[in-house]
Amino acid sequence: MSKAWDPDDIFDLLASEDVRRILVATSVQPMSAKELATICDRSLATIYRRVEAMEEYDLLSEEITRDSDGTQYNQYRSDLNEITISVNEGDLTVNIDLEKDTVDQFAELIEDLEQAGGTNENDGE
Repeated sequence: MSKAWDPDDIFDLLASEDVRRILVATSVQPMSAKELATICDRSLATIYRRVEAMEEYDLLSEEITRDSDGTQYNQYRSDLNEITISVNEGDLTVNIDLEKDTVDQFAELIEDLEQAGGTNENDGE
């Protein structure tokens, strides 16, 4: 799956060393915000701000997990496969190739269909 993004926004996001570290770390295995804070040597508040920005671009997915004593917490995993930057005939395009599971892909398809044509239960009346 690939989406077009505003180049300025994605360049600003990826300019952050923290964002790049989070992407790399979570591409290996899902990690909690606390683990990411340790890797990036940043506060939890900073990590949550970075994670929120990355989620806006679908670069990260959030998963709820439990530890051995049953405590729930969130882990994050990278959904980024590839970023492609193209310059063609005066136009700069950024495509982000994301890895989504089948359930996510289906949900996005339904959402796109609803936005494109909309469904109205009263159309037949």
